[in-house]
Amino acid sequence: MTVTTLATYECAPGDRGAVLELLEPARLATIAEEGCEYFIVLQPQERPDQIVLIEGWRSPEHLAAHRETAHFREIILGRIAERVARRSVAICDEVAMTFAQPAI
Repeated sequence: MTVTTLATYECAPGDRGAVLELLEPARLATIAEEGCEYFIVLQPQERPDQIVLIEGWRSPEHLAAHRETAHFREIILGRIAERVARRSVAICDEVAMTFAQPAI
């Protein structure tokens, strides 16, 4: 069963660029982990200080292992947390996913 995390960061004013720079090595390390199916970084158009992360994991066990990695603890919970005014994370079960078919 795919597990999806939806994380929202409210960056401290002026810190969005620094958070995105810190996030890049964590993103690359995360996508290389066993069980990580995707990692999406979004910037809401109406909220310039907000960053939204969507990660897909093959199982709850893969997600749990990710949360024990050095890059998660040092970058996400360490350096990024210092620059984020608020952080919320929702762990979601996938109910449905549909992709558009390419036009032929």
